Amino acid sequence: MKEIGYLLRDINVVREKSLKRELQEDCFNLFTILKKESDETFLHSRFISSLLDIKGSHKLGNKLLDLFLVIINSSFKYESATVEIHPNNLERSEYKRIDILLIDRMQNSAIIIENKIYSGDSNSEEDGQLERYYKRIIEEDRIPEDNIEVYYLTLDGHEPSEESLSTMGCYPMLSEKVKCISYSQEILNWMKKCVKECYDKPALRESIIQYIKLIEHMTNNDITIEERKELMRIIGNNDDNLFSAKMLIDNMKHVYWHTLYEFWKELSEGFQKQGYNIVQPVLNETIDTLVHGGPKQRKIDLDLVITTENKLPIYVSSEYGDWLFWGIYNDENYAIPENYHAAIKSLVKENNEYNEYEDWICWKYLSCTEEEKICCSDFLCDGTFRLISFSKRHEIIKKIINEINTFVVKLENMSKIRQ
Repeated sequence: MKEIGYLLRDINVVREKSLKRELQEDCFNLFTILKKESDETFLHSRFISSLLDIKGSHKLGNKLLDLFLVIINSSFKYESATVEIHPNNLERSEYKRIDILLIDRMQNSAIIIENKIYSGDSNSEEDGQLERYYKRIIEEDRIPEDNIEVYYLTLDGHEPSEESLSTMGCYPMLSEKVKCISYSQEILNWMKKCVKECYDKPALRESIIQYIKLIEHMTNNDITIEERKELMRIIGNNDDNLFSAKMLIDNMKHVYWHTLYEFWKELSEGFQKQGYNIVQPVLNETIDTLVHGGPKQRKIDLDLVITTENKLPIYVSSEYGDWLFWGIYNDENYAIPENYHAAIKSLVKENNEYNEYEDWICWKYLSCTEEEKICCSDFLCDGTFRLISFSKRHEIIKKIINEINTFVVKLENMSKIRQ
């Protein structure tokens, strides 16, 4: 194991150089100031569609659209006078809930782009989503099936799940028509070509450059070619480094499993020390399925259920593709004592930090920094990966317990007042 330690020490030198370089660069980015970097709808879809829009404020007509169509190898037919891009500056909402739509009714052609950041087909996604969009354009907008192109846009170009693709089975050819494109390739290449087209438009050019930096960060493309070559040189320098790197790669899924196991076990123990009862632990079998299961099987949620000394059930949940959150769920298996109902309703009404959604009568995401956010289904997410560290794991566990303790005290006081 000493060899792995030496390898990581050498790699850390490269990482420190990279961090030093980043600190010296201009890191101001308007996109991340105004929106979360993972905001599919209000950041990425809107910015992309604004560049595609030939009537957009960029004043470049169809130049950027044509560049995009070439890069994705599209045969989309349109006329400048009749093509529509949704969303656009006048209609900023999605057309029929489609993330990005290009449609020309005179040419009977359309492009559907489904935009997915980080979560892929997340738990918030409805089954058969792509099929429904496809069906609407065919049946409601009267575009022939042969003239519709469907693109699935993700960070890395992975394929959509079967559930997202189709549930009705009305269009069996749809699965063959869906083309996967990525931010790391097609969008990044397109943006770089757009920069060249707007060399004489400084406001637009700098906006696109900032967006390129955001994409490079999100797709792990923000280290220089020289830094990548240095990593390759270190790994290939000798057999010890070479096979130590391979050992890390081969065992990363096992590191993932043990990281989740330790996190949920230590979180449960922390709650017990505070006087809570564990009524539903996160089982090893569930972690097995999430880490080692196939694309369909691993789409499961991790739920830890605790109760207070007054039998109030509280969930700490990590749903597939979503950030860790906690709250109170209306579950017949863990009944909520009657004396809490009015207090919970009042708390949600009076505090905008708490939310209500269907059977979740009160819930909130964990209050933490962007770097600390945990998505258990994504081990490469910074917050999840940090859980490998004993100290960082205990920092976040302390935050979760303290936040829930504060909530319980507040709720207990409100319920006593109402008695």
